[in-house]
Amino acid sequence: MKILLVNYSEITLPGGVHKTIIELAKNLSLSGHDVTVLQGNPNKLQKEEIYNDFKIIRVNSIFSNFFYGLNPEIYFYLKKNMKNIDPEIVHIHGYHTLFSIEIIYLIKKLYPSIPIVFSPHLDISKGTIAGKYLWNLYNRLSKNIIRKSKYFIADSEFEAETIKNELGINHNNMSIIPLGVDTFKSIKKNRKEKKVKLIYSGYLINRKGVNFILECLYNLLYESNFKNVNLTIIGEGPEKKKLIKMANKFNLEEYITWKTFLPRNEFIDEVMKSDISLLLSNSEAYGIFIAESLALRIPCIVTKKTALKEFLNEPGCYAVNYPPDPKEVADLIMQISGKYNIAGPFTKKIRSWDEVAQDYAKIYLKLQKEAQNADD
Repeated sequence: MKILLVNYSEITLPGGVHKTIIELAKNLSLSGHDVTVLQGNPNKLQKEEIYNDFKIIRVNSIFSNFFYGLNPEIYFYLKKNMKNIDPEIVHIHGYHTLFSIEIIYLIKKLYPSIPIVFSPHLDISKGTIAGKYLWNLYNRLSKNIIRKSKYFIADSEFEAETIKNELGINHNNMSIIPLGVDTFKSIKKNRKEKKVKLIYSGYLINRKGVNFILECLYNLLYESNFKNVNLTIIGEGPEKKKLIKMANKFNLEEYITWKTFLPRNEFIDEVMKSDISLLLSNSEAYGIFIAESLALRIPCIVTKKTALKEFLNEPGCYAVNYPPDPKEVADLIMQISGKYNIAGPFTKKIRSWDEVAQDYAKIYLKLQKEAQNADD
């Protein structure tokens, strides 16, 4: 089957959505499908390349960095090249960009018989975006186009409800497929080191709640007198300078290791060396950092918010209310670190990427057959 995956931003960069597209494309290709990824080119990379056995096509636009991903050039590219790509399924990723809306509109206009699957990856609720009025305006402008998609895939039960409520999509036209994890060897931690190692990995943006992690570290150090602790923060983003300033203000720098986004093997090593992963976020469509940490048998602390609370059925995952109370988180860290902890065994929410790709392929094949029958 010929599959076209679509995304606005550069999929080879860090991020949960990018990781999802790469793993789907890679595993679907390994299963014998012909996979192409069509995307914008905000990083000005080569226009075409073969990456992990699938093809990436990047379409430049002088407007994409100014109009939230809008790419007028994509119309001319699709009109000229769509017959060469010849997809039987188009799967578009990402609601928070005009590029996705544009692609849905153009394909339905130019090639209406091709089924469109849409994964919004809706990780921000109405109350957390720039403003509810702006969000409602965007919804009004986009949801009629979004509804032209044949089928929807959500990462979590939370996202499925958000899609239903925000976009008015019937659950009969939707599946929930949790994201995957890499396949890791069984890990048994038996470290002699007394220092408790905490870790966060992700973009340094406001909704991720890294400031709460710093408040928790302060409580551990200066209110609970728990000094045998180190925090590793992996990531980049607009909040980084603010967070470093906050760490300096509260005398935390000695206990924090800052790292930029790491190559995959180095990231895995950092998580494996840790004792507790933290994600005190306000909103997540899934929470792939937590899934990967659990797969590595690392206990996690999350907030009881959005999709994160769906990990609470997984042994080794603990939760606190939002906004998190620094003392409550600090007490939980001391409680977890004071005994032998290991995560697992897991539910079907923690699965390998090849299993996840098989679920996607079943949906694609079903839609392909329906389209063929409609043409007969």
